[in-house]
Amino acid sequence: MNVPATPAIAGRVLHATLDLLDRQLRDRNGKLCGNVDDLEITRDESGQMFVTAILCGPGILAYRMGRRRLGRWLEEANRRVHDTPSHHERGERTRIPIELAGEIGPTIEVAVDVDDLASHDMERWTLQHIIGHIPGNSSRAHQ
Repeated sequence: MNVPATPAIAGRVLHATLDLLDRQLRDRNGKLCGNVDDLEITRDESGQMFVTAILCGPGILAYRMGRRRLGRWLEEANRRVHDTPSHHERGERTRIPIELAGEIGPTIEVAVDVDDLASHDMERWTLQHIIGHIPGNSSRAHQ
């Protein structure tokens, strides 16, 4: 009986830079809700590395590019401007556990609502505070 030298790995094998980074995200209702700005990677006791979360939202891309101070500033500015509810922990709205990712292709389907993600805050703010005040604007057109 042939026994493999390494145990079978549950799940899909993906190339993070090709299959995940910079891909468009779609929420559970099919709405576009941002891009994959970075990934949370965890190493197990055997040395294998696994993607444990998708990271997206204000400041995350700056962190990935090594601009940590800018990333922290953008994250904090977004939190203050968009009145993030106090029950949300820091980073909670920018982190999507990989278990919530469904179909992975040109877009990545995630089992969350667009309104629960920080990546959609600026678009929502723009619709409410700028587009919504343009004369002749119909609010039904932007829903």
